[in-house]
Amino acid sequence: MIKSKIEQYWGVIALIVWGALLIGLSLLRFDPYGIEENAAKALLLNWSVADRVVNPIVTLGAPDFRALLFLPLGAYWSGSFVALKVYTALLFFGAVVLLYRWSKKRFGDEAALISSGLLLIAPLSLMQINSIGTGPFLLLGFGVGMWLDQRYRERGKPLGGWYFAQMLLVVTMVTIHPAGLAYPLALAWEWKHNPVDNTQRKQMQIGIAAAAVFALIFRFGWPGIEWGLNPMESLGILFSGKIPGDPLPTPWTAGIIPALLLIATLFYSRKEILKEMLSRMLVLALVLGLASADYGWALLALATLLYLGAPLLIKANNALGAHSFAGQRGIVMIALFVFATLFMLGDRSYRGSVLSATVSPSDDIIRALAVHTEEVEGTFNTSSQWPARTMLALKRPVFPLPPAAETPEEFQKMIGKITFIIFDPFDPANKALRDNIAASTKMMETLIQQPEGVIVKVDQD
Repeated sequence: MIKSKIEQYWGVIALIVWGALLIGLSLLRFDPYGIEENAAKALLLNWSVADRVVNPIVTLGAPDFRALLFLPLGAYWSGSFVALKVYTALLFFGAVVLLYRWSKKRFGDEAALISSGLLLIAPLSLMQINSIGTGPFLLLGFGVGMWLDQRYRERGKPLGGWYFAQMLLVVTMVTIHPAGLAYPLALAWEWKHNPVDNTQRKQMQIGIAAAAVFALIFRFGWPGIEWGLNPMESLGILFSGKIPGDPLPTPWTAGIIPALLLIATLFYSRKEILKEMLSRMLVLALVLGLASADYGWALLALATLLYLGAPLLIKANNALGAHSFAGQRGIVMIALFVFATLFMLGDRSYRGSVLSATVSPSDDIIRALAVHTEEVEGTFNTSSQWPARTMLALKRPVFPLPPAAETPEEFQKMIGKITFIIFDPFDPANKALRDNIAASTKMMETLIQQPEGVIVKVDQD
C-alpha cells in the first residue's frame, strides 16, 4: 500500500526534495543580477502592467513570448525575485517530467530515471534557472509541443482549441531563440509524413507557416541575441558549469570531449531521430541554434546527450552478455558515477559564487550604479547598454543607449534629461558613443570605470 502510494506521487516527492535542496543549499540567488536581458524585458512587461506604471515596451521594444509564461508572476508576485526563481525552477521541473515520460515510453524506466536525475543536478541547469535562460523554456516547449500534438490527434477535431494552442506555442518558441524554430519544423515534418487526413495536414501546414512568419515579423528576428558564439566554448561548460564573474574565458578545447560524445550519440541514435518527433526537435534545435550557441543552447545539448545517450549506454552494456550485476550494469554505473561527481563538483563551485554574491562583469557595473544611486533624491533617468537588467536593479526609468551623433550639440540634444550613461566602452558597437562622450567632456564626468563597464554622469546644469 505504502509502496503504491509512493509510486503514485513520486513526482511530487521528487519536486519537494529537489526544490528543498535548491533553496536549502543556497543554489538559487534572489537578487536582480544574472538575469538575461531578453528575460528581463519579458518580466518587466508583466510587472509594469501589474503595478500600473509606464510600460517598458515603449522604450525597450517588444519582449519575446516568455512574457505569457510570466503572467502569474505579474498577477500575484509582482517585484518578487524569490517567486521568479522558484517559478522558473517549477517550469524546468515540468520540462524534465515531460522528457522523463517520453523517455520512459521510448526507452524504459532506467534510462529515463538516469537522464532526468542527472539533468536536475547539472550545474548548467542551475545556471539557466538563475539567469531565466532560454534553455528551460525551450525544453518545456518541446515537451508541451509533443503532448499537444498527441492530444490534437486524439481529439480529431480540426481547427479546435488544441489546434490554436499549437499555433500559440509555435509563436512562443520562435520568438525565444533561433533554436525554437525546431518545433514548427518538426511539427510540419510530422504532419507531412504522418497526417490524420489531407484536410488537416493542409490546415496545419498553413497555420504553422503563418504563426512562424508572424513571430519573426513581430520581433524583427531575435533582437538581443548574441550571434556567432563559439559552440565549443559553450560545450566546454556542459559538465562543470561556469562561475558567474569568472573573467577567464572557457577554452574551446574544453568542448572537445563533450562534442565527441554528442556526435557519437547522434550518430548511433540516427534511426531513433528519424522516426520520433521529440528526438527530431532536439537535433533540429542543436543545428538551428548553432547561429547563437549560448548557454541555453548548451542546455539543449546536455539534454540531448543524456536522453539519447543513456539508452545507448545501457544497450551497449547489455551487449556484453555478462550475468553478474557488474557485468550487466558496470559501464552504466561508472558513467553515472563520473557524471554525478562532475556535476556535484560544479554545483559546489556554483554555490560558492551564490553565497559570495559574485556576478558577471556587466552585472558588476550595474550593481555599482545601483549602490551609487541608493541615496540619490528625486527622479533621474539612466541610459544603459543593458536597459532591462539595469531597470530591474535600479527600479527607476532606464532607456537604451542613444544612437550615434555627428556633432556634440546633436548628441547633447539626443540624451535629453539623461543623468547616467552605463555601457561597455570596449565593445566595438559602442565606438561611436564613446567618441561622442569624449567630444562632450565639459558635461560628462566618469564616476566609475571597470574593466568591462563605465558609468558616466551627465551634468544637466
